[in-house]
Amino acid sequence: MANLPPGIIFINEDLNDTLKAKIKTQLYVHEAISGAEFDARVAVDPNYPTVVKLQNIRILVIRNLHDHTNRNLADVVIFVKAGLAAIEKNNFGPPGLTLPVNNFYIHQLLRENGKIP
Repeated sequence: MANLPPGIIFINEDLNDTLKAKIKTQLYVHEAISGAEFDARVAVDPNYPTVVKLQNIRILVIRNLHDHTNRNLADVVIFVKAGLAAIEKNNFGPPGLTLPVNNFYIHQLLRENGKIP
């Protein structure tokens, strides 16, 4: 969706493939990569996060959230457990929002924080 902002979204890695795919669809993610892949891309090109945003895409970085490597580069950090998505960091607005995964969409991250009507 062109009217949605680009971004780098971190999410915990201990999710099954079905749930990862669902979240990828719900957040209109263009690419999902591991934390190691993201870190490698940043190591090769420190401007990688800027490139992501200039290309107007959203990437999902699936990683151990206890590992804070490059966490400062994430626009949103989401911890998913027991059917709930807890927003730990949100550059689109304040963190702390918790939503059921079944009804979790990027519009809610933005709408709850006044970014879209």
